[in-house]
Amino acid sequence: MNELITGIDIGTSKICTIISQINKNGEIEIRGVGVSPCKGLKKGVVIDVDETVKGIRNSVSQAEHMANVGVDKVFINMAGGHVNFIKNKGIIAVTGENKEITKHDVERVIEAAKVIAIPADKEIIDVIPIQYIIDGYDEIRDPLGMIGTRLEVDTNIVIASTTSVENLVRCIRKADLEVGGIIVSPLAESEVLLSKDEKELGACILDIGAGTTDISVFKDGRIIYSKLLPVGGDHITNDLAVGLKISLEEAENLKRQYGFAMSDMVDENEEIDVKVIGNQSSVKVKARDICEIIEARTNEIIMLTNKNLIESGLKSSISTGVVLTGGGLSQIKGSMDLTRKILNLPVRIGSPDYIGVSLPTYSAAVGIIKYVERYKREMLGSAADTKNRQMSSHINLFDKFKEFFSDFFQ
Repeated sequence: MNELITGIDIGTSKICTIISQINKNGEIEIRGVGVSPCKGLKKGVVIDVDETVKGIRNSVSQAEHMANVGVDKVFINMAGGHVNFIKNKGIIAVTGENKEITKHDVERVIEAAKVIAIPADKEIIDVIPIQYIIDGYDEIRDPLGMIGTRLEVDTNIVIASTTSVENLVRCIRKADLEVGGIIVSPLAESEVLLSKDEKELGACILDIGAGTTDISVFKDGRIIYSKLLPVGGDHITNDLAVGLKISLEEAENLKRQYGFAMSDMVDENEEIDVKVIGNQSSVKVKARDICEIIEARTNEIIMLTNKNLIESGLKSSISTGVVLTGGGLSQIKGSMDLTRKILNLPVRIGSPDYIGVSLPTYSAAVGIIKYVERYKREMLGSAADTKNRQMSSHINLFDKFKEFFSDFFQ
């Protein structure tokens, strides 16, 4: 196929662009990666168009240079906590002569499910089929090629704020790019972080970014809960800057180089040289003091997560555990252990299994590409199946004619 797919993860502190290619074997190959700082978003919402456009252009330019290709169409993400899921049903009559359900029938029933009253300030950005029903028989995942007179679909309609969507799209267009589609972040991340069994049995993706924490629960093969908390890794950095009277840049470096999410993991006598604002020379600070500040904020983020899962009534549904991803916390040593201790659930760090982008910070961008690739593959597969069935019916018809004339002339 050799088709290019470009995914852009637009986050609070950075914009990540990944250019991929679908090779002739249908496999994803990473061609280019670009990461640029961004100051145009707050809590996942665009607050400065020009800054966001600048970040997008820088990120895309880096990826294009690495891949040695130009791109004009991109797929972007939207945080799960910024969308709502509304269940709705679509119903159509199968109109084909032989009552065989085709790709066109599936598209019609999905369109029928979109007929729903939504607030004036919201718009539909995706439709996720839960199950198909043919003449009363439910729990059908793929109705193509089946026979029936009435086709129904139960769906999750994904709606988002029109303002949020339009501002994101405007930023992409001002960067001279076309939006190929908007994918909800947890749906994209689940493509690369969760197995089919985990989605079926129950799992949670905990995406802790710079400014937000996105909690998403999957069960029975679909997303059943999503919540956005307005706290993330930048709050840890800010706490260090205020507590130690150091610059934000110095605080970020300390967090990444020496930070532990659990202070008892650090030798109480270990000291670190820190550049305090207003001092010409460095000041020695105990490593445990630094980690106590990190632990306090990390503890708050995980406790808030635990509270939301309990209040939603879904914590008991997470039978396979929690996948910790995003760049805000997952790269801090001990974060997995603290999360496991507070949530009392199995916890692992989740990252894409692709060379060059195997870090939690790339989960959303790679997930976007995987989500789009799977959709395209399913559509191509559906078209091929339909064509094969049509060819088969022609062959069968030819065989019948041949049999008829053979009998006639005997």
